[in-house]
Amino acid sequence: MDSGVSVMALLPALLATLGAGIGLSAGLAFNLRLAASLGTPLAATLVTFFVGAGLLLSLWALGLDGARPTAWPELWTLLGGVLGVTYVTLSLIAGARLGAGASTVAVTLGQVLGAAVITGLGWLGQTTQPPTLLGVLSAALLLGAVGLLAADRERWRG
Repeated sequence: MDSGVSVMALLPALLATLGAGIGLSAGLAFNLRLAASLGTPLAATLVTFFVGAGLLLSLWALGLDGARPTAWPELWTLLGGVLGVTYVTLSLIAGARLGAGASTVAVTLGQVLGAAVITGLGWLGQTTQPPTLLGVLSAALLLGAVGLLAADRERWRG
């Protein structure tokens, strides 16, 4: 960490990210129930994104972010939407088998590995940042957590 940045200065961002992670776990649980109710992960994903789009359109129309786009973004930046739909659908498919705990940690492991590659190679406009021993150790610990949670899930399904 940059010696000029204190943990206290990062605390609001860390808490917001923690809250987002809790929201993802709850969202997965909601979406698993929705998929079971609708009978298919794709239908649940469609409903989830439709509801989310309605909320975002309402918030944007109310001007809650205080800004309006002045130009259309580069098309490649829209791939985040494709990845979002893919994330929700795959999370529903895997979450039904692994459970919310193991699949949430597996997603976190994927994010850590993806971030390591993207920043390690400087892709997508990111500043190049080589992997560190602590980063590799973090990924290894997450991998262990996925294995333990999946084994625990199987024990209870048994």
